[in-house]
Amino acid sequence: MIGKIKWVLVGVCFWILKKLLRYRLQGESAKWLQPIQQNNVSIFNREDFILNYCKGKRVLHIGFSDYPYTKEKVQKNELIHTKIKQEGSYVFGIDNDINSIAEYSKATGDYDVGYTNILEEYAKEIVDKNFDVIVLSEVLEHLSNPYKAVKILHNAFKQDAKIVVTVPNYTSLDSFAASLNNTESIHQHHYWYFSPFTIQKLFNKEQFKCEQIQFGMYYNSGVKINQVLKNNAFTGDCIMAIFTIKSQSTNEE
Repeated sequence: MIGKIKWVLVGVCFWILKKLLRYRLQGESAKWLQPIQQNNVSIFNREDFILNYCKGKRVLHIGFSDYPYTKEKVQKNELIHTKIKQEGSYVFGIDNDINSIAEYSKATGDYDVGYTNILEEYAKEIVDKNFDVIVLSEVLEHLSNPYKAVKILHNAFKQDAKIVVTVPNYTSLDSFAASLNNTESIHQHHYWYFSPFTIQKLFNKEQFKCEQIQFGMYYNSGVKINQVLKNNAFTGDCIMAIFTIKSQSTNEE
């Protein structure tokens, strides 16, 4: 009951802030506003969104081990990679931490995993598996050079392969709450925040087609989104996007 009351109060506060701060979006400030060029932008449970999209497909999961929480999440059945394996027709995981890969295989008996540094290249035997979907969830913010990683990804995989990307949202509710208290809510290993505009700059339109832009919450699968968050989707924990790889020839035209 207390939790519901808090969410109701948050909803009222959001409504008041929208009214009071509307002047900040007018006049000279209006020229900086960037609308999302997608229809039906909403907010979802991140895990459910990924699992639904991977259902019945051949999936490459980048950063699958969720280091350093691998063993703990396997034991609690909270590792999203094991959930994706239950949905996809074939799922292969790659990571750049050898110890966490070994820890995962020992705990699960699953050896459809391997080492890859996505800032260098993808092994031919991985590319040749002909994946339908590449899951790149909560990875780009950890990279010193995400632009390089995205370029290598594009050049490695087939035309029309889908990429499911999730990254921390710069206007998340946690970030907003922290800023009001003169601090910052961020993982100590992160280099970046993202916005809908900047993630589309990173996955540029010459190399990728943007299919969807949505927002997500870091909930375990099955947890529903409350009405306050639904009414304020831009305060979600993360941005979720689906991109299609364009061919090399398309980029050169």
